[in-house]
Amino acid sequence: MQPKVSNPQDASPVGEANSQLELTQVEVLPPQSTRTRIRKPRNLPRTEPPLFVTKSMEMMASGAPVISATQAFLKPPDWSEYEQDRLYFQKQFGKGRYIEFYVLNKQKHQADSISTQAEREILEQYGVMAARLHAVFATYASLQSEPWKEPFYLLGTDLIKTLKVHNSNKFTKSQKLKAIADLAWVVGTLGAVIHWFEGEMDLCVRERSLLWIVSVQEYTQAHVDGETEELHEVVIRVQPGLWTHSFLNREGAQQRKALYQYGLIPKEVFDIDPHRRKLATSMTLYLIQNSRARPNGVYTLESLLDSVLPSNEIEKALSDRRYGWKLKDSVDNALLALKDSLKVDIDFDDETYPLWLRPIWSLPDELAALPTKERNQQLLGTKWLPDNYISKYWFPAKLTFKLPSQIQDCLDEIEARRAEKSKRTTVATKHSDRGIEAQSLAVIAPLPAAKLDGAMVKAARQAKGWTQAQLASTVGKSVSWVKLVESNRRRAVDADQSLLRHILGIQ
Repeated sequence: MQPKVSNPQDASPVGEANSQLELTQVEVLPPQSTRTRIRKPRNLPRTEPPLFVTKSMEMMASGAPVISATQAFLKPPDWSEYEQDRLYFQKQFGKGRYIEFYVLNKQKHQADSISTQAEREILEQYGVMAARLHAVFATYASLQSEPWKEPFYLLGTDLIKTLKVHNSNKFTKSQKLKAIADLAWVVGTLGAVIHWFEGEMDLCVRERSLLWIVSVQEYTQAHVDGETEELHEVVIRVQPGLWTHSFLNREGAQQRKALYQYGLIPKEVFDIDPHRRKLATSMTLYLIQNSRARPNGVYTLESLLDSVLPSNEIEKALSDRRYGWKLKDSVDNALLALKDSLKVDIDFDDETYPLWLRPIWSLPDELAALPTKERNQQLLGTKWLPDNYISKYWFPAKLTFKLPSQIQDCLDEIEARRAEKSKRTTVATKHSDRGIEAQSLAVIAPLPAAKLDGAMVKAARQAKGWTQAQLASTVGKSVSWVKLVESNRRRAVDADQSLLRHILGIQ
């Protein structure tokens, strides 16, 4: 059964916008010979501190609405029409569950510069930059205890630094602030309809909300000519949408009534130039946000590109050999940017990703130094690449992304900190058939024993006849967490080690 397209008029966005300014092509006015005294705005609302000032990474919401919205911004051509010039983007995130996005820019309170632009034009103009600001909003939302109730306020000058808009000498401060304000309005036009099914009666639930409810305060001062204004600061108010009640609800997750999905985003994500390295930026945002859902980090080239590139580009690479070669070259450069900027380890699968197919930068020096045809001759026995190598060899090739270890260590630290604060939180549910009694994290003291490794956990679990799902439920963790611990790909923090020893009877 094909899901029906929802009516976007049911969603009611909040926001207004003034004239928009492209981040990439700005008409720079010549310097004015007359100057006015700049007064610093007073009585500004209390704003959140800028990101990455005291630490190199921050928490970030990483649920299905966040990841799907990032893909919606990155893939403008994949939006479909539900009526003339009105678009929607649909993304599944599980069996019978999907999200639809709409650009809701036809509201009466919005300025002409927003409401008169075509929806596809907005997406194509702001796509990657909107995805980056969306990631910033998701980062601040994860810091709220009840984000669906708690708006946060951001300074435009802080966002300029976070998003690296200040790196361009083409912009005055006023232009940069205007660009940030307009970008915030665009991110605030994204409406979402989340569909899922509940109960044995196959009851369909649809939740409609804006992803981010945005309003902007602009602080301006008249120029001495009396005809123009200088923008000196903007304050952006962001109210996370109701989706956070289902996907970013700490208390609800403890009661097993909602999800609390988050990850970590390193500062280096925003160091990649989104204009010169658009594909690298897109890959980075997606891989970071999806890292918790896919902890093994294994992708085929096709699945990775399908997540960040419009489908027409993938189809063109299959039908046009020259375009396919250019795309492969772009991907190789993007992977190098991930490796150098984020310090991501990239492992190429020996079976599906042969040497002749890999990026030159990943080859041994003696092979990388050879001319292309000579290298092909040595590796393939011919100077030319095989016919249809894109579809037959490159797209199915597998590679593994291993994020820096400090990201995983920081996640473990966050989990431990949350456990310490939850003094009354029980970490086990009673299993009547096994007589297992729930215990609190706070009353289990660390045991002075040898370091607990994955093999010990697996052996003790199997000795009790438990599945990984049963152990996960007992300790209050996910099945993927148990799998990672048992395979030694994740180190359990001391509190979790003590809990595992107690429940599994490990001495």
